[in-house]
Amino acid sequence: MIIEVLSPSTALKDFNEKFNLYQKYGVQEYWIVDPGNRTVHVYTLLDGVYQVRDLYSEQDSVRSNVFRDFQIPLGRLFDLEV
Repeated sequence: MIIEVLSPSTALKDFNEKFNLYQKYGVQEYWIVDPGNRTVHVYTLLDGVYQVRDLYSEQDSVRSNVFRDFQIPLGRLFDLEV
């Protein structure tokens, strides 16, 4: 599992190059945290190809498929009151 936090200067690289690299090497789950939009994109590897599992916003909690007990309330992640 990899959790990547986007930076405006590297956003295209994260969504393209790193996405393809992690997929190629079999990273089972890839989260892209976008602080600017207060969202998290979650991708899960299925038959060697990333599938979009979901797009979460600041009102949601994200749970990992790889680490079943790992959950993050995004309101806290983005420093909001929950």
